[in-house]
Amino acid sequence: MLVQEIARGIYAIGGLKMGRSYLVEGHDGLALIDTSSGDASSSIISAIESIGRKLEDLRTIVATHYHFDHTGNAGALIERSGAQLCVHEDDVPYVQGRSPWMPSKGPIGPLIDTFAAKHFTLKVDRVLRDGEILPFAGGLQVIHAPGHTPGHIALYAKERRTLFAGDSLMNTAGLHLPMSTSSHDMDQAKRSIRQLAELDFDIALPGHGAPIFGRANEKIAEWARVWL
Repeated sequence: MLVQEIARGIYAIGGLKMGRSYLVEGHDGLALIDTSSGDASSSIISAIESIGRKLEDLRTIVATHYHFDHTGNAGALIERSGAQLCVHEDDVPYVQGRSPWMPSKGPIGPLIDTFAAKHFTLKVDRVLRDGEILPFAGGLQVIHAPGHTPGHIALYAKERRTLFAGDSLMNTAGLHLPMSTSSHDMDQAKRSIRQLAELDFDIALPGHGAPIFGRANEKIAEWARVWL
């Protein structure tokens, strides 16, 4: 488990089972963006302690979307910390178990699902909507960026010029689209990438892969222009 301070009060947690989680400090405690896949809650707790905070400081968990590698430890962390779970309104039915998770697509889709986590449900404490400013962790703007899932969001920390991109894109050996096998609508996902690139941010923090530093919006916009 590796904790890296990305910007003032923003920490990336690496070395988890799948993907990255991010801690954001505010005057009212900590917010955790995404929670990786199951059985990594102890690593996330260790990350919180490594920055000099206690688990009780964790007040909010935001899921950028419903997939198990982003919500897998939410239940365990909520049980131990009392944190509230926030999810966009269009993904709430999947998180709460009212809509079935989308099966993986393509010829190897059934094989992927054989090894994926079993479906689980969580209680959603706060339903998020596009454009609202969350009052915790210094203020985070909800940006609806659907495609990978119907309620996929990014979170925009305007003052810190940082975008938490979720799985709207990946940065693994270069920029990539989200995996088509697990995406609801790839055309919509491409439109969301172009929309996000119009925001003003220096740092982009994807759910998978390395952070993007230095005029990150321009880098994403140029990649989108050439490859999308």
